[in-house]
Amino acid sequence: MKMIDAVFFDLYGTLIRIHTDEENLDRVWKPLSYLYGYYGASYTPQTLREAYRRQIEKQEAVAREASGKQCVEVQFELVFQALFTEKGVGKVSNETLRQVGMMLRACSTDESELYPGALELLDALRGAGKRVFLLSNAQRLFTEPEMRRLGLWNRFDKIFISSDQGIKKPDPDYFRLAIQAAGVGPERCLMVGNSPSDDIAPARSLGIHTCFLNTDDLAVRPECDLYCSGADYAALLRELLL
Repeated sequence: MKMIDAVFFDLYGTLIRIHTDEENLDRVWKPLSYLYGYYGASYTPQTLREAYRRQIEKQEAVAREASGKQCVEVQFELVFQALFTEKGVGKVSNETLRQVGMMLRACSTDESELYPGALELLDALRGAGKRVFLLSNAQRLFTEPEMRRLGLWNRFDKIFISSDQGIKKPDPDYFRLAIQAAGVGPERCLMVGNSPSDDIAPARSLGIHTCFLNTDDLAVRPECDLYCSGADYAALLRELLL
């Protein structure tokens, strides 16, 4: 894979080790219900969690109908605003919606740290003249602050976050956005990810080379050009640069 010009990276499970739990009523939904209450939207922790899920499902259904696609992504700012609207609260500021999102993410996150060597990997690739892109199924509301905290935000040539695009992996059109941005054919691109179904299979279907990082200790090994047991960035760099 020495002729690779552009490397597409998944984020969570590929560059960031993360574990979140949005189920916990006391840790997540109680403080969030207090925050909504401060603005006049009265919820119990349980009714807020239920309304949150219901709004996501509702807005995803609308997006599928409008786009004709199954792999849609909605912006959670719209979900959070709908939760205010349900309780008769009018339009709140973008800053308030950002605070709601950051509180939800912070309260539900057990771990969010870089895999060792992630920054060095990106710097080495760019230093060797490779272009690097992020292709993540994520909410910018959550992901941009996390990436800035970890020093990732400015290490990509371009960042694709599914909430910005309205579609997500494994939709091939999402990968085509990255190919277009790279300005080269798929045979000169490499997808690096930890999901056989979301990262590896759809990339291969488009002729993109693939590197599978088995950070979840999956028993089944997908078809790929490079298999790494865990976040073995050294092996990836050897394949691309040496």
